[in-house]
Amino acid sequence: MKSFLKKLMTKLVGFFDRHFDRFRAVPIAKGKAAREAAQAKLESEYDKKLKSAIKEEHKNYTPQSEKDLVEIIRRTPTEALSIRDRNLISGAMSFKSRKASLIMMPKDDITFLSEKENLGPLTLDKLYKTGDTVFPVLNRNDKVCGLLRTDKLDLLHIGKTEPVSKLMETGVAFARYDYTLEQLLAVFLRNRTDYVLIIDDKEKLLGYAELGTLISILFNREIKDDFDNDSSSSAVANRRDDE
Repeated sequence: MKSFLKKLMTKLVGFFDRHFDRFRAVPIAKGKAAREAAQAKLESEYDKKLKSAIKEEHKNYTPQSEKDLVEIIRRTPTEALSIRDRNLISGAMSFKSRKASLIMMPKDDITFLSEKENLGPLTLDKLYKTGDTVFPVLNRNDKVCGLLRTDKLDLLHIGKTEPVSKLMETGVAFARYDYTLEQLLAVFLRNRTDYVLIIDDKEKLLGYAELGTLISILFNREIKDDFDNDSSSSAVANRRDDE
């Protein structure tokens, strides 16, 4: 940006040097109307030269830093780059600098289950009222040993004395709170999961993060799609563009 301003000032100084006599000549013109006409003509020529110089410099301008690039994106008219697209660029550029703690939900928001706990109607009712669908399961040492997903349960086959340990998923993924969002995304992909527990460098559980939240950060907006019949090849094949 400094280089651009320096070149522009050099061109303007050169322009004034070449037209110095014309600047001096304006006050000498006879009559008020003549002076105003001469001044307007000179200003018009100056504006054209200035706009031409700026246009030429912008054409060849190369951003020298991420800050310069962000400024170019910000100044680009929406006709050339929509708000949606610039938000996408902004979200992607922030992935390497933002931390996992940014999208982490705190531990206090987690409802834990015991692996020895029986999953009956009362427990299920309590879980459904939380609004969550994933619940970490603790073993006898109070360590997370699995996840119970209520949206994957076959309620018709759950007995009154069915222990949580028989219904839970045993695979659990962890990420450190200071991971970048790019590293966190890698954890989600490696483990093929949408739920990751966040810990510190002492293995203390701090909270959790969900893939949906991370994707919203990437696109810099909430991803909305009301279509929910993905398990039907017929429905997907016949889906309308406006659905």
